Amino acid sequence: MGVLDGKAAVITGAGGGLGEAYAVYVASLGAAVVVNDIDAAAADRTAARITEAGGWAIAVAGDVSRWDFAEELVECCISAFGLITGIVNNAGLLRPATMADATEQDFRAILGVNVMGTAACAQAAARRMLESGRGGSIVNVTSGSHAGDIGLGAYAATKGAIASLTYSWAMELRGTGVRMNALSPRGLTGMSGQNAGQRDEQLKHRPVNAGAIPAAEVNAPVVGYLLSDLSRDIHGQVVRISGDKLAFLSHPKVAQPVLTGEWTFDAVAVAFRDILGSRQHVLGLATEPASGT
Repeated sequence: MGVLDGKAAVITGAGGGLGEAYAVYVASLGAAVVVNDIDAAAADRTAARITEAGGWAIAVAGDVSRWDFAEELVECCISAFGLITGIVNNAGLLRPATMADATEQDFRAILGVNVMGTAACAQAAARRMLESGRGGSIVNVTSGSHAGDIGLGAYAATKGAIASLTYSWAMELRGTGVRMNALSPRGLTGMSGQNAGQRDEQLKHRPVNAGAIPAAEVNAPVVGYLLSDLSRDIHGQVVRISGDKLAFLSHPKVAQPVLTGEWTFDAVAVAFRDILGSRQHVLGLATEPASGT
């Protein structure tokens, strides 16, 4: 018996890379899988790989940035397997460009797939999970780049939006049996290859260097766990996996406020000069200091 026996999950952007790794892994744990990709041939290859290994999978090609297609995708899962218990919103675009070189066309395309696609699929899946009364698990895919990366402003902005969407909709879903989390993965894929030209410059400015990029498959067990009933108490979190390190990313919070009197212009200037100026946060994804416990 597999830990995901009786489950049915949609994996978007599963024609290759991280999505393919997730789809193949969760199928190996017993889940029936809807393999989505905008590239029909790629989706078919991943689905065939699963079925040839003895699993259950269908391929459904299409563009998740279309709100109506997101609903079709969820309905395909229910039609094929009788239910939907999980979705991994992995589909994404990355088109590296500095602020000076970013184009409206690329910015809108990235926003469409990464943000609108995630929102559309999450909403469609949540509605059907709530209607069924069985609950379920929604896993959105963000990135450590949402803390900032050179040449990835548009991509980083979308991944920050996905994290914020996860926090907000997790609040709304609290207590319903439908849980929503996000994953910040790291793996060798075609997308990481697109970023290769910026990587040296990015590394110069990152507070933390996580080392060599691991194989995409390293991330798959985390997805399997988040889709399983064992994760029923994990909700509203962003899980970061980077090589051999597994952690939560901290949620935004107010850091060490200056609590004094009335904020006139002169008082503000003094506060920045004497206190806040020395408390500025580093740019990029940093690691919290060890607690010592």
